[in-house]
Amino acid sequence: MKPWFIDEAEIIKFPIKKSNVVTMPNVNSYPDFITGVRDLQAKLKDKTISTDSYNKLYTELINRFRLQRESADKPWFLKELDDRGIMSVIKARLRDPNINTETLEKVLFALEGGGLTKRLQNVLENDPDAKRILEKVTETILQAKGTIEEINQFIEQYPKGMVNIDQLTSSGAKSWGDIFVGYDGKNFMSRVVERLYGLKNQGIGPGEVCLSVLSPQIFHSGSKPGAGDIFIEGQGHFEIKASVAKPGRLFDGRKAKVDMNTIQNVRDQLKIEKPRVNLKDLIAANPNQQQVAALAKAIFRHTSNIAPFVNAIMKKDEGTAKIEHTKLAYTNYQNMTAQGKETFVGILFMSGAKKWSKTVRSIDDLIQNVAVGTIYVASPDQADLFPQTTYKL
Repeated sequence: MKPWFIDEAEIIKFPIKKSNVVTMPNVNSYPDFITGVRDLQAKLKDKTISTDSYNKLYTELINRFRLQRESADKPWFLKELDDRGIMSVIKARLRDPNINTETLEKVLFALEGGGLTKRLQNVLENDPDAKRILEKVTETILQAKGTIEEINQFIEQYPKGMVNIDQLTSSGAKSWGDIFVGYDGKNFMSRVVERLYGLKNQGIGPGEVCLSVLSPQIFHSGSKPGAGDIFIEGQGHFEIKASVAKPGRLFDGRKAKVDMNTIQNVRDQLKIEKPRVNLKDLIAANPNQQQVAALAKAIFRHTSNIAPFVNAIMKKDEGTAKIEHTKLAYTNYQNMTAQGKETFVGILFMSGAKKWSKTVRSIDDLIQNVAVGTIYVASPDQADLFPQTTYKL
């Protein structure tokens, strides 16, 4: 017999457990990043975990593997690559199979940039020239905006050198594609070269940083002082005349020491009022031999054989005078930069605008291969007194 309250009551049953208690995944249990991503995605798909839980666990997973200690030779994100390739790895990370390649590259660079920068600096530190301005060089290379794969290729190639020494120092005009390994004018290596070319540092001019950083055989004057801007192992000292916007001059303002007073005195004697006096102006003023010799000695204070230039002016032969002036400038420049018994063996002319290079090792080579602009024998700016040179291309 049932009690009255049981007969009259509406009995509410206790809830019946539909499934076992869900155990949240432990991100520390995954052997690698990709395994973790796949497991979390599977649990999200079958609704074992919620979207909020997935996002939280995914963030923990990224942090776990990013905080792992990296190998300088092969960081963790490269160890995980398999035959699917780098883009598949990033797609798994981003959970979006439709994302475009450009975005993938940007995201991977953002995720792994810190480790990549460290690896880049590790190889750069082995080069004495790059080490002196490590931050500048690293920043310049990364600004070239290479993909992870391109930068890794750069890191692997770097210790072997990226400058073809034979092409750089042999006779004949050369393109940057001849000189720099991997340069084609369009790719990542090309952007690295072009940015490094314009990099300067405390008296080290354009071209010097680029060549010395990209080759273990080339040293700029800051790391191996001598009678030139750079020293090439097995070749000797070279001066560099690297133009960025304008052609380079056979001039060094730190060492030139032009006798500007004597130049002014001769100009006063000849009653020339123009501030800049070219060869045509000088010939038209009918100078005597002593006045021409005084001008030559005032400009070229590191050479003595001025007779050919003086004779050309006295004969009113402007063409020959231009050639002899250029010869004097080369000899003067060579003697001016000499240190003890050391002297430079050649001049590397480089053009940042037209991407070519030419090495000259003698006065005759200079005259035959280099086009010289207007020659001045008087000017307020002593740099004007030395020839501005471009290639005969």
